[in-house]
Amino acid sequence: MGKILRMSPELANKIAAGEVVERPSSVVKELVENSIDANAKSIKIQLKNAGLEFIRITDDGDGMDKDDVEMAFVPHATSKIKTEYDLFRILTLGFRGEAIASIAAVSEMEIISSLDGIEGYRCLYKGGIRKEASITPSNKGTQITVKNLFVNTPARLKYMKSEKSELSSILFFVERIAMAHPDIRFTVYNDDKLQFTTSGSNKIVNLVGEVYGLEAAKGVLETSYVGDGYKAHLVLLKPQFYRSNKLEITLVINGRFVKNYAITNTTVDAYDTFLPIGKNPITILYFDIDPLLVDCNCHPNKLEIKLANETEICALLKKKIIECLKSDILIPTREITPKQTKYEKTSIFDTDILNEEPVYNKPKEETKKVDNSIFNLDIKKDEYIEKEEIKVEEKKIEVKEEPKAIKEEPKKKLPYMEYIGQAFGTYLIFQNDKGLYLMDQHAAAERINYEYYYEILGNNNQPKSDLLIPISLSISKKEALYVEEHIAEFSEIGFDLEQIGDTDFVIRTVPLWAKLDNFEAIAYDVIAKMIENNKVSVAYFRESIAKMVACKASIKANHALSKVEIDTLLERLNKCNNPYTCPHGRPAIINISCEELERMFERIQSK
Repeated sequence: MGKILRMSPELANKIAAGEVVERPSSVVKELVENSIDANAKSIKIQLKNAGLEFIRITDDGDGMDKDDVEMAFVPHATSKIKTEYDLFRILTLGFRGEAIASIAAVSEMEIISSLDGIEGYRCLYKGGIRKEASITPSNKGTQITVKNLFVNTPARLKYMKSEKSELSSILFFVERIAMAHPDIRFTVYNDDKLQFTTSGSNKIVNLVGEVYGLEAAKGVLETSYVGDGYKAHLVLLKPQFYRSNKLEITLVINGRFVKNYAITNTTVDAYDTFLPIGKNPITILYFDIDPLLVDCNCHPNKLEIKLANETEICALLKKKIIECLKSDILIPTREITPKQTKYEKTSIFDTDILNEEPVYNKPKEETKKVDNSIFNLDIKKDEYIEKEEIKVEEKKIEVKEEPKAIKEEPKKKLPYMEYIGQAFGTYLIFQNDKGLYLMDQHAAAERINYEYYYEILGNNNQPKSDLLIPISLSISKKEALYVEEHIAEFSEIGFDLEQIGDTDFVIRTVPLWAKLDNFEAIAYDVIAKMIENNKVSVAYFRESIAKMVACKASIKANHALSKVEIDTLLERLNKCNNPYTCPHGRPAIINISCEELERMFERIQSK
């Protein structure tokens, strides 16, 4: 067999997501461009935690029907191009059909869309897997919600910058796309606070005022001209308005905000002697170019383009900018009283923010209260039901009303099975009229413990228990610094740590759920996991911690059980939400039917 194999669709989508979805601003870019292609005139962008936790794009565009919503999640499914001919005449912002599938592969993504504003269609994907779909009321247009970005690719989170940097990157893009489409109204909210808005008036001067301020709007110079195979409209700000970087040289080609270094450098050169040394102009350059002369398919993010007539465009551009600047009085006006400066812009092109500390995804922590009675393992459900029955009966006598329905036992998920033995100290053997049942005692116990611990780990405020003999921990210097910095937070989740050396700690108090024979190993694992993920939260790691603790606390292989222990194991397994597998997906119980046994002994002939 050859070494080259075909990737699974799931893996391919995650790789594509790595190229298309680099950070929250990449998601906003792809979804907003889809809204523009759908002829939207109003686009609302809602964020939480600068998009790391929540992104919602709502538009009033054409909308989609059921079939189109379903197809949107399919890789390389698009309405933009159909033939090779279309690929060389691209007039839309999106065309590859990668964005929706790529984003859905690394997040929880929901699309609600309607053609008529009455009835819409809703489809939900989690980690690239379709979960729900239904008919729902909806306004005309499309609403796309992306939650917990990179939830299944946590390695990507380490490349995220601070919340301010991520928000600034999103605002940078929205401002550029707003300049490219001044006829569309954009609004951006972060944590329910308005961050940016445009009127959609289709007036360039108004747009410049909305982006750069009123004074900048007063300094707008405009000129238009026609070249060989293209038309250009230049919006230039007077040289008194400048920046230290080249980010405010905005290039829009055929309605797409793009980057072209030759045009950018030509613009800087045209402002030479008009600006102080090391300063760069603020411009918006609009070009309508024959699509045959533009290649926007040379980079996954579609921000970089190639132009067939680049040299001619740059030569005429420089000439026209100089003419426009010289046609006006450029005496700068300075304010004596300094005004509050606008936020410092950074973008997906700005490498200066790479040295900032990373910020991790902050999913909403569960706040479900844990019933303390769950820690009392001696409480039996039957006794609770008996008390309820007594109360109902008393109420019937006093008020002479019909009794309320008695709470019924949950329906058992496992059939009645009679225990008949144990094999290899690991597999429990049962039988009934359907055949033999083999149960992996460790997998069964692991499932029971997992569901128990998962329930009680849903709250950070864990009940504590003092240790008679403190447990010593020796960790690395890096880990010790982290623990020292977050020692109060570790106390909140049940671990009271005391530093006794540079890299040595003792644990004096532990959460009740962690009182196990091999607690030292669990303590190391829990603390290491929280240090590794830069998050001190039991609720945040409840899934992984529950699996880890359940595995360590469960019956091991080659361990003989008494009949009472086996009956208890079976009874508790029957009460689990999923008694059929361990938390890692291995089977906890398998069946060998009577028919299969009879075939094995040739009592009946195989077909």
